[in-house]
Amino acid sequence: MPGHIYKTPKGWRAMVDIGADRLTGRRRQRRIGPFHSRREADLAAAKVIAEAASGQVNDPRAITVAQYLREHWLPAREVRGVKPTTLANYRWICEAYLIPRLGQTRLGKLAPADVAAFFAAFSKEAGRGGKLRSARTIALTHRVLSMALAHAVRSGVLARNPAEGARDDLPRATPAAETAIWTPEQLGQFLEAMIDDRLYALWVLAATTGMRRGELCGLRWDDVDIDEGLITVRRARVMVHGVATETGPKTSAGERALSLDEVTIDVLADHRRRQRSEEVACAPGFWHAEGYVFADEVGRALIPEYVTKGFTRAAHRVGLPQIRLHDLRHSYATAMLQAGVDVKVVAGRLGHASTVITQNVYQHRVERLDRDAANRVAALIFDKAQ
Repeated sequence: MPGHIYKTPKGWRAMVDIGADRLTGRRRQRRIGPFHSRREADLAAAKVIAEAASGQVNDPRAITVAQYLREHWLPAREVRGVKPTTLANYRWICEAYLIPRLGQTRLGKLAPADVAAFFAAFSKEAGRGGKLRSARTIALTHRVLSMALAHAVRSGVLARNPAEGARDDLPRATPAAETAIWTPEQLGQFLEAMIDDRLYALWVLAATTGMRRGELCGLRWDDVDIDEGLITVRRARVMVHGVATETGPKTSAGERALSLDEVTIDVLADHRRRQRSEEVACAPGFWHAEGYVFADEVGRALIPEYVTKGFTRAAHRVGLPQIRLHDLRHSYATAMLQAGVDVKVVAGRLGHASTVITQNVYQHRVERLDRDAANRVAALIFDKAQ
């Protein structure tokens, strides 16, 4: 076979000869993959060789941007094992933003000036609610395009990445507004009002562990040790294209063990007893023994969007300032920082890969706590000096 098959940490690849360049006369090769097995790589390589021999593959640069995104880059991300939610976001950005505007351009003809012109126009378009595209949306769109074109460079299809030249022309992101949160007192008020709510245990666990919505919905009783007061976060139940899907934690650091306080342990024990009572009361054959901690009246896993809507309605009934369900996580993290918990411990409980992420997310609050600490220590020093 003209070329060879080889194995990489990401799977099997093939380097295939596809004939000489018509303009330069130089030998050209196509790298394809990764694939799950050597056989898949062999078959794909044979197909490319056959197409090259028949003249169907003359210049890989002749395919359009749309073809490369849909047929090469996105499938390669899927083979690599990108999280379903991340892959869905990539696909959305490609289909909604990139392909309608750049899709018909030949990949080999795409120049930095084309990319810069696209983003200049894109930044002036109205997005949701009639407002201009946010700097974050523009940056994410550029990141996806840049990753896809970098893949084309690594595959030998392009000599350089046209998106890199447009990076300096992107609008700079403005600092995000500080997230609205509840104080510990407001959290207590909410939980007290929700004590008879069917999802009371879920609200308590969200408030006392900072777990993400998907982690709460994906929690199983096998992950809970009531006697030891410990739960292990192993999976998440998330929405992908409107369908609830189970996946691993958001990050590698997301798989973690969390100690529980005594009140939360008691709440979970009561919740388990009530769930067992529901199972006994359920008509024969109707109970879904899926083992989820938080389930509906017949044992089925909760749909994450249902939980979000339930929280919004509950917070409105209590009369507290409106925040998102995810802001319970921020409220918990802020409470830990205010209590003087070391930022490394905060990062570990939140499932952050490093304290840098925690400090970036809660930068304003960390700075405020730092100023408060400086003022308290100074007050002690100068009070004694007087």
